[in-house]
Amino acid sequence: MSEPLRVLLVNAINPRVEVERRYPNLGLGYLVSSARRALGDEAVEFRIASSGVVAAAREFRPRLVGISAVSQNFGIAKQYADVFASEDIPVVMGGVHVSALPESIPGSVRAACLGEGEETFVDIIRVFLEERLSADRLASIPGIAFRDGERVVRTEPRPPLEDLDALPMPDRSLLSIRPHTYMFTSRGCPYRCAFCASSRFWDKLRFFSAECVVDEIELLVRDYRATLISFFDDLFAAKKTRLEEILRLLERRGLLGGIQFTCNCRANVVDAELADLLARLGVISVGMGLESGDDEVLSYLKGGTVSVAHNRSAIEFLKNAGIAANGSFVIGSPRETREQVMRTYDFIRASRLDLFDVYLLTPYPGTPVWEYARKRGLLTDDLADWSALDVNLYRSPEKAIFLSEVLAKEELIELYRKFRRLRLRRNLLKIWTHPLRRDAPGMAWRLLVEKISGAFGPERP
Repeated sequence: MSEPLRVLLVNAINPRVEVERRYPNLGLGYLVSSARRALGDEAVEFRIASSGVVAAAREFRPRLVGISAVSQNFGIAKQYADVFASEDIPVVMGGVHVSALPESIPGSVRAACLGEGEETFVDIIRVFLEERLSADRLASIPGIAFRDGERVVRTEPRPPLEDLDALPMPDRSLLSIRPHTYMFTSRGCPYRCAFCASSRFWDKLRFFSAECVVDEIELLVRDYRATLISFFDDLFAAKKTRLEEILRLLERRGLLGGIQFTCNCRANVVDAELADLLARLGVISVGMGLESGDDEVLSYLKGGTVSVAHNRSAIEFLKNAGIAANGSFVIGSPRETREQVMRTYDFIRASRLDLFDVYLLTPYPGTPVWEYARKRGLLTDDLADWSALDVNLYRSPEKAIFLSEVLAKEELIELYRKFRRLRLRRNLLKIWTHPLRRDAPGMAWRLLVEKISGAFGPERP
């Protein structure tokens, strides 16, 4: 029997940034399980790496490499691709960045999966097994882009999967799974916030069925001793009837009460009934992108679908149901004044929020904010340093792209630091009674390591 094809999957992160190391890349787990089901366990051998990538490759000796990257880490992904290409190992790239900007494919990358990658990656492996990755054969695969000389060729789009239940569960055997882990129960979002790249990547909202969701919960509890599961959906509560069915199935299988959950939600969909339903499910903490305490700024960011009143009432509904309410906020919109920024600051201070964070409005490819920044000449589609697209302004304020037309860069930095001081004071007071306090010691240690190592920049191949 011939030797299996060795495929190295790389999660191109900055391993010195705590939040990027917090959870493994479940998207790569979906690629592994899809390929194993389609091609057989013996046809392909996988390895997944997020740090120590080159060392892992030397030990594993892959014949094909897949790299996934978000925009702020695209420079890291390119460096990895260059290393592998120099050793004549074909590289396939995927993820939200290259899907939004396929013209950015480096010369060292043989092909890029655009959008949802499970079926596309299986097709690429099949072609590779038959005759490497010739341009003629690549052109027959829907949903990819590749370079043919200096020209970038895009094949016909691959339709999104209609039935998510047809996907195998992500293969977690190559991932480090802790008692607090995560999963997806849907893909996409019915809303289109001006800054959100995720909703454009998934294109439309689709759900895993309640039964499929509970099957995966049961697996995580049984095989990985999970005690807390975070639903990483853009909008977990988009379909209330499905939540009710999940509740019934959890109860029927004896899982209700034995496992706790966190999820993301949108302020305008939260009411007393939903908050009560989430509490009965075992949801102990909800994160919301509240974005602003000013209605005009909210309208710009969220298309007029949410108001400050929605933000305020959502917090109250969740708190009254015994659920921790956490919020994230964005400052630095083009026409946002200092007074409007301070309304957000005052909103946070007066609210019953448990934890909060604040970010700089950052342009990501494929979003209206990206197009706005491009038209103003603040960036191009081939940025020299993609790490400038970091929403956490404190890391590299000198690199950040400032979109404000009314506030100077220095004033926005000063306001951001004011929010960060409030965040430190408030979160330190709240974390000791927060349901997620179990994660605090580990996060604090990793953040300290990040701060100490930050001066050395991102890990190099």
